[in-house]
Amino acid sequence: MNSRKIQDEIIKKATEYGLNPNQKGYVSSNSANLIGTVTSWNEIERELDNGQGSELRPDRNGITKFNAIHSSSALCVNNFALLKYSLNEFTFLNYTDFEEASFEKKLPTGISIPNLDFYLENKKVIIGIESKFTEIFTEKLPNKGNNLEKYLNRKELKYLPASFMNVINHYVSNTEKKHLDFAQLIKHTIGLINAGQKCEKKPVLVYIYWLPKNWFEFNMFKKHNDQIDEFKIAISDFIDFVPMSYLDFWNYYGIEETFKETVSEMRRRYELNI
Repeated sequence: MNSRKIQDEIIKKATEYGLNPNQKGYVSSNSANLIGTVTSWNEIERELDNGQGSELRPDRNGITKFNAIHSSSALCVNNFALLKYSLNEFTFLNYTDFEEASFEKKLPTGISIPNLDFYLENKKVIIGIESKFTEIFTEKLPNKGNNLEKYLNRKELKYLPASFMNVINHYVSNTEKKHLDFAQLIKHTIGLINAGQKCEKKPVLVYIYWLPKNWFEFNMFKKHNDQIDEFKIAISDFIDFVPMSYLDFWNYYGIEETFKETVSEMRRRYELNI
C-alpha cells in the first residue's frame, strides 16, 4: 500500500470521527481539527503562531498546515494540550511536578533556533518532544536541505563533546535516503544539550510518531523503526533519547486517570488498521 492510500485511510477515519475534511484532507479552520478534550485553544494558538513552522500561516486560499487531517502539529496538540493545564497531575517518563509545558518551544543552538513541538520542564529535567505523523512516509537524504555541515567544528558549539562532531559528520556524508529525519533530531539534541547546561538540568529528547495498529505488515514502518534504533545508538553518549509511538503512549498512559479521557478520544480520532 502506498502513502497516498494510507492518507486516504487517515482522512476516512477523521470523517468517521465527525470531522468534515475536503477531498485533499483539510478542515475549514484550525479549531475544527481539535479533539473534544482540548481547551484554551487561544493560548495554544499563540504559542503555535510564535513558532517557525508556519503551522497557522494561511496560504492564498486561507488554508493553514494545521488544517490538514494529517498535521503532525495537530496530532501533537490533541495529544498533549491537557498537560499544559495539569502540570501537577501527571507523571511522564517517571518525572513529575512540571513547572512549564509549551508548544513550539525555541531552544537555540548558538547557530540556529530549532522549535520543539512540545516541551516540559521541572526542577530536574527538560524534555523536548518531536512529533511525526505522515512525514515518515517519505524517504529523504539525511542532510538534504538541512545544512548539517554548518554545525561542524564551530566555536559556537564548543559546549558539545568533541565526539559529537563524528555523529554530525556521519549524517552529512550519508547518501542513503531515510524515513527518519536524522538532521532535525540532531539539531534538537544540540538545542537541548545547550539549554540543559545553562539551567543545569538533565536534557531528554522524546521522539513520538504515529503508526497504524498493523504497522508490522509494512516494510516502511519496519525501516523507520530500524532507523530509530540506529539513531538511539549514535546519540546515546550525549542525551537520553526516548522513542515511542503514539500507540505505545496510549497503551501506557491510557490507564492513568489524568490521560484517560484524552487517550480515548485520540484512539477514536487516530487509531486504525490499514
